[in-house]
Amino acid sequence: MPRDGGPTRSAIIAAASSLLEAGGPDAVTLRSVGTAAGLSRSAPYRHFADKADLLAALALQTLIDLAAGVREAAAAGRKDSRLHRGCRAYVTLATTRPHHYQLIFGDRPISNPSSAIEAAADDGIAAFVDLVERAQANGELGEGPPRELATVLWALLHGLAQLQITGHLSEPRTVEGEAGLNALMALALASLRS
Repeated sequence: MPRDGGPTRSAIIAAASSLLEAGGPDAVTLRSVGTAAGLSRSAPYRHFADKADLLAALALQTLIDLAAGVREAAAAGRKDSRLHRGCRAYVTLATTRPHHYQLIFGDRPISNPSSAIEAAADDGIAAFVDLVERAQANGELGEGPPRELATVLWALLHGLAQLQITGHLSEPRTVEGEAGLNALMALALASLRS
């Protein structure tokens, strides 16, 4: 089975990504992806062994997008701190692409992740470690081991994202997610200064 890149594989991944976000993992079948990509229904079988292989490719791309989004947002603009911008980018990607996010962090984890997925996950944590180290240097975060603080930061953002995705971040028990998510994040980050 060819595993090289190319326009057909890219079209398959793009179609699978659209189907995933529209209907969750159950909406992604190799045949439906071929049809959605404007290819033969069997074309995806020449690039992916099975549905799990295709979903793993989507998980890999999502992990890459998360790390890149955190880094790009942290480096751009001056309105908020690098830390806040990077954190906001993570939560925004998670909440605007919830099925992609759940593919990685939901209740059905990828079984036997490839070395590429493991490397992308490591790079995601590295993006958070960099945010933490820079924030510590600027006095935005308190002292502590950067790797462990990065894990705490990721857990905090994951919790906010999951609450928003599942609709639990809403009035009257908590602030409305869409309106208050940024304020909640700023408050949480401020609490990590000490």
